[in-house]
Amino acid sequence: MSGDDRVAPSAEPSNDGSAQHQNGGLHRLMKALFELTPWGMGRRIRVQGEDLARVQVRTDAVEHRLDALEEGLRQAQAEIADLRDKRFSGAEIRLDAVESFVAEVNAEAARLRDRVVPAVVGRSDALLERLSGEIDELGSLVERMLLDEPLPIPGARVIDEAKLASSLARVQPALLDAFRGSETEIRHRLDHYLEALRGAPPVLDLGCGRGELLLLLREAGVEAAGIEGDAAVADSARRRGLDVLQGDVLAVLESLPDASRGAVTAMHLFEHLEPETLLAVLTEIRRILRPGGLLVVESPNPHSLRVGASLYWIDPTHRRPLMPETLELYLKSCGLKVDRRELLHPFPAEQLFADAALEDLPGDGPEIAAVAAGLGQLARRLDGLVNGPRDFAVWASKPD
Repeated sequence: MSGDDRVAPSAEPSNDGSAQHQNGGLHRLMKALFELTPWGMGRRIRVQGEDLARVQVRTDAVEHRLDALEEGLRQAQAEIADLRDKRFSGAEIRLDAVESFVAEVNAEAARLRDRVVPAVVGRSDALLERLSGEIDELGSLVERMLLDEPLPIPGARVIDEAKLASSLARVQPALLDAFRGSETEIRHRLDHYLEALRGAPPVLDLGCGRGELLLLLREAGVEAAGIEGDAAVADSARRRGLDVLQGDVLAVLESLPDASRGAVTAMHLFEHLEPETLLAVLTEIRRILRPGGLLVVESPNPHSLRVGASLYWIDPTHRRPLMPETLELYLKSCGLKVDRRELLHPFPAEQLFADAALEDLPGDGPEIAAVAAGLGQLARRLDGLVNGPRDFAVWASKPD
């Protein structure tokens, strides 16, 4: 085919897709050219400025929120520091105090367990053995009573009371002043018996000493007399206008008529007598009492370890501790009726374990309360064994 036969391109635009493609490209070209014009550049700058303004607003909001977060973080850090410096330190101090108290309680419990309790148990075992021996002796006496056999009351006295009083004549007044107590204290203690003795005259006070009970009865208008073995003490009482018979208690009792007294008192006397002498004295007391007459006996309480193991032996004229059970059996064997027994003159509260055990217990939690209750119960049990009342009294009467 020659060049003449080629078809010349048409000058008119065709209606197919190529024409549309050409139009689109032209539009883009025109738009691109417009963007390069001052008007296009200004429009583009305005759009970018608006975009930048929106970005700046969002950036400011983000920065504000970051500032708020930083402020909240600083407040949280301050509160954490306050908790660490104040509350945690206070809790640590309280925990240290609790640990210290628990250590002290453990140490005290160990001391009680290892030292106090074994000592008390050992002493209790010794007393129980001693009591067992005395119970055996009392059992033999009861068997004799049940078989209507005579009780072993020897007629002759092994101990010469007059000779003993004579040998102690130099120190007897000093012993009374040192161990009996002041006259005011003794009169205060004897007030306990005044009402009962008021209705049972005449009263005979055995071992009347300085005459405190006789003075008390005289002031109450009650007829009374006393027996005192020490001549110097008896003379001193008589100089006060008191009716005092000087001599051996048993010898003076044997000289008195039958049923001549309404009441007999023996305040801290029987522990100075040997058992055979005591039984003989009780027999004479029953003889001189009227039917229904009263006998009041007071003596140190050997059931209190503090008394039986220590205070009792301060007085060298004491023979042996007189158990209240033994005294009651003696009274019954001699024909007297035991009415009641009393425990008298407790030790001051500040000398007891119970108060000291509960002092300075820190805290008030349930564990502390449980420990305090346990210590209090143990202290009260120890007080019952060690710090029991100092004296006991037995009231007896002659049957009608």
